[in-house]
Amino acid sequence: MTPEILAPAGSHEALKAALQAGADAVYFGIEQHNARARAENFTAQGLPDLLADIHDRGARGYLTLNTLVFDRELDEVRTIVERAARAGVDAIIVQDLGLARLARGVAPELPIHASTQMTCTDADSVAFARELGAKRVVLARELGVEEIRTIRAATDVELEVFVHGALCVSYSGQCLTSEAIGGRSANRGSCAQACRLPYTLVVDGERRPAPERPYLLSPQDLEASALVPALVEAGVTSFKIEGRLKGPDYVAATVRLYRDALARALGGAPTRTLETRRELALQAYSRGSGSGFLGGTDHQRLVEGHSCAHRGIELGDVLATRPHRRRAGVMRDFRLRPRHALRRGDGVLLLSKTDASEIGGYVWALEDEDGEAIEACPPGASVWVWLGPDRILPSNVTDYRTFRSGSVHVHREITQEPAYRRALDMRVTGIVGGPLTIEARDERGNAVRVESSIMLCHAHSTALDRVQVEAKLGRLGDTPFELRHLACELDDAMLPPSELNRLRRALVAALLAARRPGERRIAAFDPASPPEISPPPAVLFVLARNVEQAHAALQAGADGIYLDFLELTGTGTAIRELRSRFGQSIGVCPPRIRKPGDEKIERYLERLEPDTVLVRTLGLLRQRWTGPLFIGDFSLNATNRLTAHELLAHGLAAITPAHDLDADQLLRFVGNSGVAAAMEVVVHHPMPFFHMEHCVFAAMLSQGSDFRTCGRPCERHTVDLEDRTGARHPLEADVGCRNTLFRGASQSAAACVPALKEAGVRRFRIECLRETASEVERLVTSYRALLRDELRPRTLQQELARHGLRTVRGSLQVL
Repeated sequence: MTPEILAPAGSHEALKAALQAGADAVYFGIEQHNARARAENFTAQGLPDLLADIHDRGARGYLTLNTLVFDRELDEVRTIVERAARAGVDAIIVQDLGLARLARGVAPELPIHASTQMTCTDADSVAFARELGAKRVVLARELGVEEIRTIRAATDVELEVFVHGALCVSYSGQCLTSEAIGGRSANRGSCAQACRLPYTLVVDGERRPAPERPYLLSPQDLEASALVPALVEAGVTSFKIEGRLKGPDYVAATVRLYRDALARALGGAPTRTLETRRELALQAYSRGSGSGFLGGTDHQRLVEGHSCAHRGIELGDVLATRPHRRRAGVMRDFRLRPRHALRRGDGVLLLSKTDASEIGGYVWALEDEDGEAIEACPPGASVWVWLGPDRILPSNVTDYRTFRSGSVHVHREITQEPAYRRALDMRVTGIVGGPLTIEARDERGNAVRVESSIMLCHAHSTALDRVQVEAKLGRLGDTPFELRHLACELDDAMLPPSELNRLRRALVAALLAARRPGERRIAAFDPASPPEISPPPAVLFVLARNVEQAHAALQAGADGIYLDFLELTGTGTAIRELRSRFGQSIGVCPPRIRKPGDEKIERYLERLEPDTVLVRTLGLLRQRWTGPLFIGDFSLNATNRLTAHELLAHGLAAITPAHDLDADQLLRFVGNSGVAAAMEVVVHHPMPFFHMEHCVFAAMLSQGSDFRTCGRPCERHTVDLEDRTGARHPLEADVGCRNTLFRGASQSAAACVPALKEAGVRRFRIECLRETASEVERLVTSYRALLRDELRPRTLQQELARHGLRTVRGSLQVL
């Protein structure tokens, strides 16, 4: 089947542009529960009319319900799912495991697509999503083509891949920055885009400003049109374009780009050159562009760091400057040889290579080398550019690059193109005395058959031939189709022209009907009963990141520890030593991301025979180790009772509530779950802001592109990132070379502990980062006293503060 071009539709104008440009499908949200809350979006009441418009254009419509759901919202989400099923939505895109379970029960015939927010990064996580009912999985944007090919070989689930648009530096579904700082959860559609802000590198306690690269966490945009043939060969089902906050010009330009890239990959003829298409798409919006992780990991390329905003197309370096002839000494012109055409009135941006400062404006005047005023400059020609009287160019202008940041011509160039039409192959047959039969098949394999109501008769004058039939049946101008090939097998017969016209209309109607989902059943579904569980022991566990922390925790009375070491090679020795000395429960922490090839890490950890395993990925849920308790971590994103029940049904002994819950939501979740005794709540930890495939250590402290060439500076240096307020946030690498940026101040749930205990929670966890042994001992002693009701929450926080362990409420603050 031909891969699908899937376009964003954040507004009615963007939807129209997507369909006009030839999107096979569009994805859109309504007022609630979609990950682009700031988009214009649509309404639940308007779904039937919206889907009718989409289907009349021969496309499909996917509703985004790709956020985490709280317990109090389950009834509301159920109503939305029912409306979507009745309205003819072709699929819903889901992040929340409980929502997937609910949708499967309420509307069993409504297809489910697992969102990229579900963090599916390997074949086992894809298989887990399939068990939830997912027909399609939107893979994480951090996968390369070869990894996608590996996943495809292990599954027949449809695979959707982002090919264009903004890249999040954090794994989708694993970013907690907005929630921790401002109560605006990215998992709830309210990302504050903290990754696009400037940060200062702090190495071993010393600030290392990089004025030319202040945006250390702001990736360039994804543009993978050159990789479309490889993705087709890898078995990708759908090419997804990011951008529900973008306008119609961006949507139209990107759809046309990938429409033509796909046509060329399949041996067809693009309507324009791909370079022209790429230029129009990047002109509409670009922060700079590259193939992201699809082409392989390159930490030097992914985050350029110069800018975090739209800058359009690179024209080239400034070659020279000169005083402006009418305003000498104040205004300056600059000369360049633009790589793309430049017109008077275009917008340009000059971006410094040395300190990331910028000057932008419109081109007021252009002069050729002979001093003649010109309206436009072709690519490669030398031109002098003046940005007007309010633009003063500094003396180091030769260190600047220039970018075309906006063009008044882009939207017109796209919207004036004829609407994309879907190819039809027809076969017309008939004999005298029988009906004329038309069989048609579109490019997605939909096949229909219609027959005339009037029998063919002998031709008295001119018999029907291929030319006449094609003239009638090819009149598809008001439809989303065009005739590509016609096979005609007719006797010497005739049929009234009006009947041929009727057949054409009936054929189009049948094709459109074939593309629409049928009537969907709404089922009775009662998810209230929790699974039967055997509650694990009541404990206070400590997550330690080095041996010293582990010793201190157990000496202070912790019931057990999780070892989360950068170097796996020390884990076995630590387990044996700690077990022989203390006899307490020793657990391990496989990485938070599990990509193809990472299974060897788990095999090593399994051989160590740990007592507990902290499960951080959906893929690991499908593994069965002999002996240890599996404890689900916060990264599994449990925020409602249905998700909790689903995870426990997959063999977990306990689950950790997601950090997207504030204090009230956490208590409501625990109280309503029916499985409070199987909850392990994190009571003290530095909030993990971003969890990234991108390695800042490699990008800023080496010239290497990946772990093979970086020299592993993460093993020699301590790194923090300083934000605009002066706060420093620790950066750590894991065994998979992935980075996590943590909040500088630890978050405490001490104030919630009494209510959590009353609700039935019996397991609690402290997570350490860079604490000394004495600080770990202080933490364990204080929280044990709190759990024994020997210390009040406020007193605990005051006690910790006196010892330099300042805490914040963070995501638990009720706004």
